[in-house]
Amino acid sequence: MQRRRSREIAVGQRYRKVGPGGGSWTVVAVRTDASGAIHAHLQSIEEPKSFRTFSIGALADTRNFQIEDDV
Repeated sequence: MQRRRSREIAVGQRYRKVGPGGGSWTVVAVRTDASGAIHAHLQSIEEPKSFRTFSIGALADTRNFQIEDDV
């Protein structure tokens, strides 16, 4: 069962990846693909040339990511 945040995922929010290879990430875009699935495109804070795309469900799951408030 996924643990979801009460707030919506939006451009500009920062998240910390939980576990090995973590790091801090900023949401740079939120997109819907051809099948209707919503994904967030993230940019690494530590390595600005590094980008990753995650489903909204994966990003909202606190076992994967923790939001960084007030940064």
